[in-house]
Amino acid sequence: MARENENSSCFVVTFPLKTEKWQEDRIDKILTLLTVRYREKQKILLDRYIHLSHSPEFKEAKNAGLKAFRDFMNEHKFTKFDIQKVFSDSSLSKSATTDVMLTHGINSDIMEELSHRAWSAWEKKLYGQGKFIRLDNEVNIFKSRRHKEHITGFEYSFTDMTLSMNATKPKKHTMFTIPFVVNRKSEYEAYALGCEVRNIAIVRQQIRGKNKYYVQFSFAGTPYNKGRKIGTGIVGIDPGPSKIAIVSDSEIRITTLAPSVKRDERAVCRMQRKLDRSRRATNPDNYNDDGTIKRGIKLKFDKSNSYKRTQAKLADTQRKLAAKRKIDHNILANEIIAMGNEFHVENNSFKSMQARSKETKKNDKGKNLSKKRFGKSLANRAPSELLTILKNKVCQYADGEYVDIPSGVSCTQFDFTNGEFTKHELKERIITTSDGFVHDRDALAAFNMRFVNRQRIEGKKKVEKNKENFDLQAMTKAYKQFCALEENIKNRDK
Repeated sequence: MARENENSSCFVVTFPLKTEKWQEDRIDKILTLLTVRYREKQKILLDRYIHLSHSPEFKEAKNAGLKAFRDFMNEHKFTKFDIQKVFSDSSLSKSATTDVMLTHGINSDIMEELSHRAWSAWEKKLYGQGKFIRLDNEVNIFKSRRHKEHITGFEYSFTDMTLSMNATKPKKHTMFTIPFVVNRKSEYEAYALGCEVRNIAIVRQQIRGKNKYYVQFSFAGTPYNKGRKIGTGIVGIDPGPSKIAIVSDSEIRITTLAPSVKRDERAVCRMQRKLDRSRRATNPDNYNDDGTIKRGIKLKFDKSNSYKRTQAKLADTQRKLAAKRKIDHNILANEIIAMGNEFHVENNSFKSMQARSKETKKNDKGKNLSKKRFGKSLANRAPSELLTILKNKVCQYADGEYVDIPSGVSCTQFDFTNGEFTKHELKERIITTSDGFVHDRDALAAFNMRFVNRQRIEGKKKVEKNKENFDLQAMTKAYKQFCALEENIKNRDK
């Protein structure tokens, strides 16, 4: 029986499907139809956007600020609701009729979820950091949501552990019934199966070059607590591209992010070069004599069997690294939660850290230095993913507080012993405060982060340097303990 839960939060549990070949073919057919429909609708929206972007009103609205630009796009029917209408309008589709979609079990709820994916891409393009709308994306998931007592298009049984998908054309019938695998010894999964189901999704993943199929249940409420307890006190966190500094009342931690991720750069580069050679050998007409790709025409690239095998091998390498990285982030997030219940985290712009340096610098011999910054470290360590996991755990499951500290507070530069701000170069990893004590740069920044006065910064888009942004009295009381903890770390590392 489902547990009653008024909380609007939910969690997702994934179970493997025990599919047969004919069932996999039907799922692949559904995903192919959705992929074609997604690309077709996105092309319509992209043409509409290009036409709109050439108008002088568009340029004026974009230069007038975010609010004016958002109002302009809403006026010209570029909202989540309007995009949903485009996806539901079968008259704009050339690939498949509504009857064909319904014959394969693709109902209005599945199309609505597909439109949400399209809107997510457009929202990033219009109002975020997105630059392009890709028309070659492949759809590998389809989902339906709950209506009153049932989920449209799906039926499930937690007694037999089976999932069925229904179609309404030419008459209502069951397309397939697939059993899914549940770990009977897992308390987490047993708890989840007693909760109310909100959404059901079927997912296709490529693992070791072969397609694997899973069912994802979205359950209402909070996930099972494995005995973890949230700590007490304020925790300061200074995240970097590859390391993170954490300071609490009783502990200082400076640790490398995702230590299990060891990317073999040479092997990855070899596979990428092999793909490039294969692509050029298979499609010689798509390249100029000097090796550059031809522009101005719509090119079609064929893929050899060798190319597909190498591509699958490279994708599997990246998948394994992503899985290891996520496990490491979850372990670290659970350890951080045990250190306190209020977390002050510096809101760094990792997007700007990825960008190449604009300034050209030379070494002593007059040779240009590399403009690369932290792109590789961010790709391997993914600090933003860790902060997202931590925020979800703190706010949704642990009943704690997650506070974003703007970078304008300048915690790295602040020396509370004299109340002054001193700018340090990036290579300075050791900082000496005015009282003569030597501190690790990241640890000192995390210590300052703990005592940021929330009332002075909340609701402000821009915060300037000011010692009044910090609780100096509380910092003075905790400083001696901080120095002692840092000394213990130095003695331990000797």
